[in-house]
Order: sequence, then structure tokens, then C-alpha cells
Amino acid sequence: MLFSKRARKKRSLWTVENPAVASNLVMKTRNLLLKASQFSLETDQLPMSVQIALFGVGFIGVAILLYEFLHLQNERNKKLELGVEHIGLKKRIATSLSSALKNGEAIPIDLTECYQNDKVYNPKKALDLTIFGIESILRSKAAEFGNKETTIAYGGMAPVGLGFLAGYLMPNTYHVDVWDYNRNAKDGKNWYKVEGYTDANRPMIDRSNYVPDQDVCLLISISHPVSIAQVRAKFAFPSYIDIKLPDIKYDSMSSIEKLKDFENEFAELLKSLAADGAERVHIFCAAQSSFNFSMGRQVTRNHPAIIVYEYDISHPEKYPWGVLFNTKDSSSPAIIH
Repeated sequence: MLFSKRARKKRSLWTVENPAVASNLVMKTRNLLLKASQFSLETDQLPMSVQIALFGVGFIGVAILLYEFLHLQNERNKKLELGVEHIGLKKRIATSLSSALKNGEAIPIDLTECYQNDKVYNPKKALDLTIFGIESILRSKAAEFGNKETTIAYGGMAPVGLGFLAGYLMPNTYHVDVWDYNRNAKDGKNWYKVEGYTDANRPMIDRSNYVPDQDVCLLISISHPVSIAQVRAKFAFPSYIDIKLPDIKYDSMSSIEKLKDFENEFAELLKSLAADGAERVHIFCAAQSSFNFSMGRQVTRNHPAIIVYEYDISHPEKYPWGVLFNTKDSSSPAIIH
């Protein structure tokens, strides 16, 4: 299901790995040197200035070939970026992720056709498009790039559960940079790579309502508060863990250092729940897409099954559907209602 980091790069006819090009390069250099030596043997009667000029022409030719060789090697070793633009809005955003990448291209996973009246009306199709985009299109494109230095750049505004799922499907053998989209950017540079250092506004884990159980709810308030009352109105599970920032606000996790620190805490939390006998973890999360994707990458086969629910303020149940993954059998990924 997952693809390997050792996928081979699609070779250009101008890379030195092509035997024909390498052979041609050697032949060109040898012929130039032979011609230079022939000029030296056959033109002894020519003035010294002419002989020096001919020698200089041969030297310049060899230098040009050596420069071409080194340039091709340098191009081959450049770090490439392969973007995954997970589009999950009612209409496609104006600026593509590829416009922000310096040396690469972006694969669009476009879920806009799954929206109707500003809501996801076909979550099953959105799920299928996400799986196909990560496991088929990305795998194929990564095989073309093939360079071990290739970096995956993930960005988008997908539904929360599908953001978690995209992270889960992405192999940890790849280096992945996460990007977020600033809708209010005035200079047209809407996409930004999540970087920077941590601060005091870090997620706090409150276990005061937690008891070991087969089903455990995680309420994660990062960009907006998650209402315990709304969750309890639909789910009667007795065990809850509340994860929230002291200062809840949009883009509050736009620090790669803070994000990485909480990735470790989140993975350890899932590990401890598995040790306590939890079989399913129900996640209700309000956070930016980079957070959702990053937390999804921390889920392993040793953790409980995960269900991440989609919030709909206008729906009577508030959480009408969710994305199920990491089950012990083949019943997931799937949409549950």
C-alpha cells in the first residue's frame, strides 16, 4: 500500500547515468585531445602564435565539456520538492502550492467536486480521491523523481479527518515539510512553510475525565474550542481527554518546533491508551491542516483504531460523519455515519 523511498528517478537523456551520454562525453574529450596532438605534430611549420591559438581552442573545448559534466552532476543532486495540495473547499483556491515551491511541482488532490452548499455532501468520494492521490498518484510521481533528497511538501485545507488520513498514509520514510495557507495574505504569497520555534502557548493534556475504556474520546481545541456538551450529546462514552491550548486561536501551531514536540506527546498518548486496553479513539479536532496531517503521521499499527469526526455547525448532530482508519482488519479506511 505504501510506496518506498528507494523509487528510482526517471532518467533524463542528459544525465551522466545514461551510458550513451557518458560514452559520447568521453569520445568528445578524447577526439579533442587527439586533434590537439595532431595539430602539434602536423603543424610544426606554423608560426608559434598559431600553434598557441590552436592549443588554446582545444583547451577551451575540454574545459567546456568538463563544465557541462559538473553542471549536470550538480543539477542531478539538487534537492527536489514534490508537493501534495489537498484541496478541500467549496471552490479551488486561487494560488497553487506549486507556485510556492522553489524546485518542484505539486500534485492536486481536489475534493471541491465533493462539496455542495459549502458542505461535504459526498465524503466517500472525498475519501477515495484522498487515498488514490496519496497511494497511486504520489507513488507514481515519486518514482519519477526518485532522488533520495526529494522532499514531500504537504499543504491544503481538507476536512479534518481526511487531513489525518493523508498523514497516516504518508510513509515515515519520507521527509515531509508541512505548509499552511494564509487566506489574508496581501502580497499573493498565501502559502507558507511551517517553521520557527516554540513558545509558551503549547497544547495541554487534561486527563481528569479519563478512565480506561475500550472507547476513548480526544477533544482537541487548537484553532477553535471543541464543545464537550456537543460531543456528549451524540456520544455516551464515559472516557474523555481534553487537549487544548491556553490561548486558542487560528494558526496557533505555526511553529515546526512546537508541532514536532506535540507529535511526540500525541504518539505517547496513543501508546498509553493502547496499553490501557483502548480499542477505538474518537477524535474531535479543530486545528489547522498542518496539525491534522502531522498528527495523522504519528498513528502506527500498534495504536488503537482511529475515528476523526467532521464538524458541521448546521447539522443537528454536529458531527454527521467521520473517517475510520488503522483498524486491525481491512475494513478501513472508511467513512462512518
